[in-house]
Amino acid sequence: MFGTGEPRLPELSENLRLWSDKIRKAIDVERIRADVVSLPAPRNRLDFPEAMLKAEEMIVKKFMDAGWPVERYPFALDNVTGIEDLSPSFEQFSKGKIPWKTYPHLEGVNIIATKKGMEEYQKAIVIIGHHDTVRASPGANDNTASVAAILELARVLRPWRFRKSVILAMPDMEELLFIGAIALVKTLLESNEIVGVINYETMGYTAKEPGSQTVPPGMGLLFRQQIKRVRENEYKGDFPCLIYNGVSTSLASTTAAALNYRIGRQSTLLLRDPNDLPVIGKLLGKIVPAVRNFSRSDHVRFWDEGVAALQITDTADFRYKHYHQPTDTPEKVDYNRVADIVAATATVVADVAGLIE
Repeated sequence: MFGTGEPRLPELSENLRLWSDKIRKAIDVERIRADVVSLPAPRNRLDFPEAMLKAEEMIVKKFMDAGWPVERYPFALDNVTGIEDLSPSFEQFSKGKIPWKTYPHLEGVNIIATKKGMEEYQKAIVIIGHHDTVRASPGANDNTASVAAILELARVLRPWRFRKSVILAMPDMEELLFIGAIALVKTLLESNEIVGVINYETMGYTAKEPGSQTVPPGMGLLFRQQIKRVRENEYKGDFPCLIYNGVSTSLASTTAAALNYRIGRQSTLLLRDPNDLPVIGKLLGKIVPAVRNFSRSDHVRFWDEGVAALQITDTADFRYKHYHQPTDTPEKVDYNRVADIVAATATVVADVAGLIE
């Protein structure tokens, strides 16, 4: 379909490739694993507030230990429309059977760590990953691995300087329908010009067995090129996937190039949100119900404000049977894949924020 083909990827410069190699060597896979194991879970404000508070304190301390100025940003919202913490499935979203709920009052905390740019400090690239889980799951992949990845990114970026600012943020209440991101976007836009957002969301699971990756009905019609590659790869669930919109095309292309350099040529699948397509986008939700699943994480709140943002994901419930289940435990995370994503993200940061050697 017109507009859903994968964009042309840039060639990484030799300096960026060398930078990527250097950062990958600095990443400690076992340290990432230890962070996933040590963060208390399940955790969220409604059902496990003590675990959430303990996790919040641990995250703040680890940012401080990594040398990043970090702040808590409490928020309070009244009469917020979200969803119940009932782990709605793909089928529910596709059919519009979403457990909507209006919350009279919600209070949460977003965590923001900032490395100020040396020149254009008012401009910033932002990397986010929500730090809450659903009540029924320890959430190793959703989304503790992403939290651990951001903490590792903070550690390996510590000695380096950039022309623009780099912001690492962990929004709250994503599982209630991106509630914390409402406050996060407002906070960040008050004092920054955001040049790009990378959202880590369920991105730590790989499956190399043929047939381990499922494809929702209708995706082959929308994304012929991409699904052809999945089919030729015997439907193995071993690729990272980027969800992006038109405004985010350049950021997505650079991120995919960095991921491919680390993981392998044509390893990354790029899917443009079909809802974003001109003219036909608004109709696709009725024709191909699966497209409703492209708007299921915090990056959507940035799209609402016209900010370039993308999601890095392992496609969650399309390959991972433990998604939102009590069995989403740390030993199922592919920590080498997480480390590669961290190195690729650092490469994007160096390019977009302007690394100062």
